[in-house]
Amino acid sequence: MKSIGILGVGQAGGNIAEIAATLGFQAALINTNQRDGLVNTKVERKYFVPGYNGAGQNRSVGLKAVNDNYREMIDFVKQSFKNIKLLLVAFSTDGGTGSGMSPLLIDLLLDQLSGVNVGAIAIVPDRNVLAGNRINAAECIVEISKIEGISSVFLVDNDQMRKLNPQSSKQQIYLSSNTQVMEAISNVLQITQKSSLYGNFDETDLLNILCTRGVTIISSSVITDAKTTSDVASKIHQSWSNSVFCPVESTGVIRAGLIYEGPERMAKLINVPAVFERVGEPLELFEGTYITESDPVVTTILAGLPFPSRRLASLEDLLEKNKDRLQSLVSKEQSQKYESQITWASSLKVRPSERKAGNVTTTLSKYQR
Repeated sequence: MKSIGILGVGQAGGNIAEIAATLGFQAALINTNQRDGLVNTKVERKYFVPGYNGAGQNRSVGLKAVNDNYREMIDFVKQSFKNIKLLLVAFSTDGGTGSGMSPLLIDLLLDQLSGVNVGAIAIVPDRNVLAGNRINAAECIVEISKIEGISSVFLVDNDQMRKLNPQSSKQQIYLSSNTQVMEAISNVLQITQKSSLYGNFDETDLLNILCTRGVTIISSSVITDAKTTSDVASKIHQSWSNSVFCPVESTGVIRAGLIYEGPERMAKLINVPAVFERVGEPLELFEGTYITESDPVVTTILAGLPFPSRRLASLEDLLEKNKDRLQSLVSKEQSQKYESQITWASSLKVRPSERKAGNVTTTLSKYQR
């Protein structure tokens, strides 16, 4: 049984939990909309918040759902996951349910799950989303970044998938992002089960890395055609830029993993200082070397990275640029009205008053000559 559990919150989180379940992870979901969660047939453990029918992209609805039902949610999580060491809460930052519920729920679970670390898989929307989604994402990520004691935060970047697959539909982008993040986590877990004479990367090593507070990325690079240590380092750096996660922007990695699988001759080209030149030397490095005849692959895990301010600012810049227009729209919602230019015409629609019955003699007299 895998030592990492996946709790999906909201529709996007439920879809990640669905993929996690197919890969053998313990998985559960929480949602305010039962119709969203019912499509996740691989996830057996589900909690639908009573009295709600979705959050309508309103984070305050998700927040209220936790405030009203946190005891039931905590009990549900405790019953859904057994013998895990790390729980990753998966959600989209730009919606209502996942974005609104997850920060508070993570904060509560950190105190209530004895012996279990809690981290996040947070989906960052692409740059084409509208103002309301951008506001939700910014607010949610700010809240996540302030949680004390939180473990790894995986920032899954839909914009990365859009760049690599510009012709893909929204659904294809979502499925690709969700699948790649879970396959990356599953891959490093599988490596911890392997044995090597040259140095093992075990589960304790992995959890030491993933329980680091800050942003975490996992990437793999095939180095078949590398000729020098510089080539290898360049390919690894490129894998960071092309991964499903927000690109690395600055130095400051705290803990890292460096895993090599492939022929022994290629292992000699891996130079640790060159690999970490871009992000700085980590406080702790956990390595694994597995000599095989397969194509040479280097997998790196970087944990404790700063939140990618430039990438997140790209969500906020358009809001700032349109600040006056957006504020005007909100103001207009409450004050707008229409003044008619033909108020004078109302009198044309007035019907004459009913005729009162008159005296016959009087009526006859009007026609006398």
